[in-house]
Amino acid sequence: MAHMQVILTEALQGVGKIGDLVRVKAGFARNFLLPRSKAMVATKANQEKFAAQKAELEAKSAAAKAAAEKVAKKFEGLSLELTRHASETGQLYGSVKAKDLAAELSAKGLATEAANVIIGNALKEVGDHSIKVALHPELLMTVPVKIVRQSL
Repeated sequence: MAHMQVILTEALQGVGKIGDLVRVKAGFARNFLLPRSKAMVATKANQEKFAAQKAELEAKSAAAKAAAEKVAKKFEGLSLELTRHASETGQLYGSVKAKDLAAELSAKGLATEAANVIIGNALKEVGDHSIKVALHPELLMTVPVKIVRQSL
């Protein structure tokens, strides 16, 4: 696998913090990090450019984290309950995906993109589950989710 070294211009969960020099797969860098300005190729010129911008980027990240912490207060005590069709054994007909949970959060006044909802695999059974919502790369909120069987 081809890898490349990049300098992160914003914190990314599972990758690193602002200013970290990380080695990532070339495709991830080319297709995601570089086009979205989340990183820059680790050349000597870019390292000097980043050093000049580091304080500004860190201040912007701190402001975003402070805003996310205000939103986090709204998540305290929050739980979601979804009603879905399911078999008698509790197996859902279909599944609950991140976009369904993001829509449910938005309905409660907490606008969230599906990309920020971390569930792992889609939820396929009735019962109690737990999801995480990334409000900021350094701030994850856990939200309990209860899926109940819809009565016919």
